Amino acid sequence: MNRLRPILVCFVLALAAGEAFTAAEPAGGAQPRATQNRPVTLSARPDGGILVQAASYRALSGSDGNLHALRTGDAELLDDRVATSLGSFFYVDHPHVLDGLTQRGAVLVDATDGTYSVHYRFRPREIRITLKNGGSRPVPYFVVLGKPVSVAANLSTGEAAAAPANEQWGDVRLATSSGAYLELVGGSRIWGPWLGRQVWEVSGIGPGQRKVVVLRPGIGEPPKPALEQLVGLHLDLGSDDGLVSAGDSVDLEVSIDNRSERPIKGLLSLELTGSRSQLAVYSTSRLDLPPKDVVRTRLQWRVSAPDFYTARATLATDRRDIAKARAAAGYRAPDIQAVVRKPDGFREFWDRFLAEMGDAPPHFRMVLDEQRSGRGVDVWVLQYRSLRGETVHGWYLVPHTPDRPPAILYLSGYGARPIDPPTSLAGRGYVVLAIDVRGNTVDRVRPRPFEDYATEGIQSPGSYVYRRIVGHAFRGLDFLRARSELDPDRIAVLGVSEGAGVALILAALRPDLKAVAADAPMLCDFPLSLRSAAWPYTEIARYIRERPQARTSVHTTLAYFDVANFAPDINCPVLVNIGFLDPVSLPAAVYGCANLVPGQKEILAFPEAGHEGGGEELWEYKLKWLAEALGP
Repeated sequence: MNRLRPILVCFVLALAAGEAFTAAEPAGGAQPRATQNRPVTLSARPDGGILVQAASYRALSGSDGNLHALRTGDAELLDDRVATSLGSFFYVDHPHVLDGLTQRGAVLVDATDGTYSVHYRFRPREIRITLKNGGSRPVPYFVVLGKPVSVAANLSTGEAAAAPANEQWGDVRLATSSGAYLELVGGSRIWGPWLGRQVWEVSGIGPGQRKVVVLRPGIGEPPKPALEQLVGLHLDLGSDDGLVSAGDSVDLEVSIDNRSERPIKGLLSLELTGSRSQLAVYSTSRLDLPPKDVVRTRLQWRVSAPDFYTARATLATDRRDIAKARAAAGYRAPDIQAVVRKPDGFREFWDRFLAEMGDAPPHFRMVLDEQRSGRGVDVWVLQYRSLRGETVHGWYLVPHTPDRPPAILYLSGYGARPIDPPTSLAGRGYVVLAIDVRGNTVDRVRPRPFEDYATEGIQSPGSYVYRRIVGHAFRGLDFLRARSELDPDRIAVLGVSEGAGVALILAALRPDLKAVAADAPMLCDFPLSLRSAAWPYTEIARYIRERPQARTSVHTTLAYFDVANFAPDINCPVLVNIGFLDPVSLPAAVYGCANLVPGQKEILAFPEAGHEGGGEELWEYKLKWLAEALGP
């Protein structure tokens, strides 16, 4: 089994939707006098949103009624580009999209869907927001802060903490290291990290209730480091590659670096848990941390069950957590097996699916995107017909090569975020088809900026959303095989997260595939993932909680789409990578399925990575692997 030395690269679960602003602001420091005196101006955007320019900030209210961006100086203070975030939004089972965005006056904007409403008053140095809940139950309102935010301060007491922080602070100043800040007044608490971000919450706005909150952006002196930023906590678990062999102990080294000028008396809590066996070891110890010094301690545990074990450490002082860390290691990872029952009608179900799909190429329409084409690659906007006449949209990229090159079907992750044309792959000489498996357009503004579909049609395998998604990807392969500009005998599928799970299903259904590369695959070991994994599995778990009578039928439906039941039929070369700290695609679930693949396979392990996987180093290796599997 080949492995890479892991690196940790931060990037979001969902793809970036594009820059909100293009003009540059002065970087840091005080604003020029002309900027300070600038009145508030509002201008409509082609996508239906409204751009706001004021003395101390620029903001963007999207056509969905949410505040998507808020920039002061060179710092973006909101983040609408991670997973389900819309920047600022009501949360009604999921981030809520409003409509009816209307400018009511020179500085007034309203948005409502008839039940929930937001009224903005844009002033030179603040944004006053009136929230109204016209529904029948309390709902919260969230503001997701940008990644540069590093320090949180309680406006009432002056107490500070490193961001992301969990505090019952409703009025806060959240600042970046450059001095850019956002004061938020009228909330209930701050919490995080949520995908590495700080969240500010206005809790439980009741039915018929109005709530006024204020956002004040600005630039001041860089904040003093909080104690959390001066104390480092690091865990090393297992061997260098995070894998522990049979009979060896799970070794943990804890390092605490006190970079402050004062001694700290702290309480260290340690916990070790297994994803499958639920083994839990818990211990606490009191520590005296000298100033400007590093304290280390070692522990050992003996385990027996093949599984992934996660260590979590928390350091607290003065009744407050100041540092947290976690690490994970796989014990007897090659022996981990997914425990998923294959339904009695599994084979017949997929035989009927294959008969419905047929082998004829789909009807399609292509339009050359002249703006994105260039540098030896033609970029086309593609539409083709899939199951039940549904339209699938995608990018089709063709490099200028004299020979017929190999081709790649690229499948992105869960959600409805826009996908960009993968020009870097096409620049390497591959024909590439990148599709949106949910039927959204790829070259225009999305009609649905948020989409949560894990439970759609889950009552039966025939109606479940993943039958359609697999069908859309299947038809994409049929389209590629019919193209004369590529070699139909050299087609691979590359998938990320949800797309990686679909890619592994295709590998079992399509013996004509040459290779599959799956990054942090979802759809692996649903029983384990529903018990322990993060969103979007939590949506399915909640569905079952609210409908306990549906538990059996839901688990049966999921078994028809579990990679564990397809893995034994995968015969093409497979490359899988997984981060051991991935909260979505659990390493035990991924290994449990990958270990069932009988053919040629590689599992690349990244002990310090989460759902982002191996980053740039992985891509370099993957490109070499593809060249080997498909030919140059």
